[in-house]
Amino acid sequence: MTVFLLSLGLLAVGITVMSLVVIVRKRSDFSKFSVGHNRSMKDRGIQCAGKEEKMLHKKEKNGNSCHCGTT
Repeated sequence: MTVFLLSLGLLAVGITVMSLVVIVRKRSDFSKFSVGHNRSMKDRGIQCAGKEEKMLHKKEKNGNSCHCGTT
């Protein structure tokens, strides 16, 4: 039972410390997690899945798509 209570106490202290770090953090801007707004993803040519899908649908309407599912 003591091991359980000690583990629970350490877990609570860890969560509290992590929460305080996020709240008290001086720099308020977080790095861009979205693919569409991340500069390093753009540099590699990686696009948002929604944007890429829209581009593929436009190509399909124009007849430029590969039509992988057709025979």
